[in-house]
Amino acid sequence: MLDEGVVMMAGISNTDVAQIHIAHEVLGGRLVSVQDQFSPAFRSSWGELEHRTKPGLAFLSRGPLGSIANAKGLAARHSTFQQAADEAGTSVYRVTPAWELAPAPVVIPITGASRSASLRGSAAAADLELAADQFALPSV
Repeated sequence: MLDEGVVMMAGISNTDVAQIHIAHEVLGGRLVSVQDQFSPAFRSSWGELEHRTKPGLAFLSRGPLGSIANAKGLAARHSTFQQAADEAGTSVYRVTPAWELAPAPVVIPITGASRSASLRGSAAAADLELAADQFALPSV
């Protein structure tokens, strides 16, 4: 589809670093994004996130609140996020996407919501600045 001009750029999903290299080589400059799961409960893709930001690829974070089914218990399962929300006078649904946005400007959290208040909180995350020492993740 890329070669035929149907689409101009492509993204890939659920990859590791080696697969990103292959896709980048095969697609050249037409690879623009990578999507993977990343949340307080699923941090194992941190290495891929760090690698993906180096060539300037967008990182679409799937399930940043731990899925709609698990979002309700996010604060109880991850007290650091609730503590940061309390300190900022906001909700855990705003702090969590802000935490995902903090490491690199190419991160795009894909939040889902069943309540409009949760959706508004997630959207407001871009305006929330977190202290660097609140969470144990390095900057990219």
